[in-house]
Amino acid sequence: MKLPMFTASILAVAVSSAPVMAQESTEADEIQQKFQNALEMRAGGDLYSAIEALNSILIAEPKLHRARLELAVTYYRAAQFTKAVDLAKQVMADPETPANVKETVQLFLDQVEALKVAESERRHSFSGGFGIGGGHDDNVNAGPSSEIFDINGAELSLAPGSSPQTDAFMTISGNISHSYRMPGSVDLGARPVMAFWQSNASVYRREYQDEHKFTVDVISASTGLALISRTNWRAKVNLQMDHIRLEDDSLAVYTSLNPSWTYNDGDGNEYTVRGQWLYRDYKQSDDTDREGHRVAGGVDYAHRFDNSMVLQAGLTATEQDAREQDQRYSAYDGYVSLFVPTWERGNAYVRAAYKHTDYEGRVVLFDDGRKEREQRYTLGLTHNFADGWTAGANYTYTDNSSNIEIYEYDRNEVSVDLNKRF
Repeated sequence: MKLPMFTASILAVAVSSAPVMAQESTEADEIQQKFQNALEMRAGGDLYSAIEALNSILIAEPKLHRARLELAVTYYRAAQFTKAVDLAKQVMADPETPANVKETVQLFLDQVEALKVAESERRHSFSGGFGIGGGHDDNVNAGPSSEIFDINGAELSLAPGSSPQTDAFMTISGNISHSYRMPGSVDLGARPVMAFWQSNASVYRREYQDEHKFTVDVISASTGLALISRTNWRAKVNLQMDHIRLEDDSLAVYTSLNPSWTYNDGDGNEYTVRGQWLYRDYKQSDDTDREGHRVAGGVDYAHRFDNSMVLQAGLTATEQDAREQDQRYSAYDGYVSLFVPTWERGNAYVRAAYKHTDYEGRVVLFDDGRKEREQRYTLGLTHNFADGWTAGANYTYTDNSSNIEIYEYDRNEVSVDLNKRF
């Protein structure tokens, strides 16, 4: 939040008649130089260095009200209103302060108070949305591409229902978010950092028309701290819980801690470093061997071109632990996507992703370690309506190859959806 220009100008005029002076000429020169440096640092956005410099001047010259008023303005620009008010009131309380200066300082105090009230009223913000959709999936169960397998010279066939199953599906989703902006600012780096506490809750259901046992529900909730610098970075860390249900039965609860830091270089480039610690808690006895923690780390890059086209890419490395060795794995994956404005309020996007997974242990019957390579390609279109509605359509093709035939499959999914933001 910046001090409105008319107030800054009036305050500058009011204090300009009070020159920076000290008892000795040399001391006066030094303080004048410190004062000028502090104002230059503030003009350049380095508020906390300016605060430090102005405070050092007041330690040497406690009665120097011009420095005190400039310090009040600097605290104001750093959203530290209480300190700004205290300093301004010290000037008001001095009987030697000229009447015209007191009038201007009072205008400053009135403005700070009005801004504090306005900020308090909009400290909380809510947002959310809901959506409905539908589509077609030609491999609901991720069934193998082949139905007959050769194991050490013996042919084995898939059990009934294990081959790829085709079905239509419907989706429904909803979410609500709350953000609380904390008063003041955080002293991290040269410029003020705004702190927010952000929380989100969402639900998602994908219901198959015939293959009901693959219907999935995900209920998610997250909360955590976000920091936004006035310069070129932002960071956050949140705690998230995801409750996953399959065929209306509880399947698992995932609990994760997710930190990230993003830097914007001002030339359309953003760089993100992120991490994750996650624990999988499975609720069915048949799945308990999959329980364990996951540690992951990754980087992302995004570039916005002058025509609003956006290029994104990222890499992630993952280590998944589990109770049973054959459920533990190491993985790395990457993606690249392009978001292209194509007509008024309309956009097209394409995304390609690759994932390599290396499981520990050996697969029974095949007597070999399992290694998989998944390739996924998505094409999509979106259209944004003026009243917050968005319509979309996309096609996704997945090709999963493995050194063990039974895990190889391909999949085609087509979907359309309609979403509303509020």
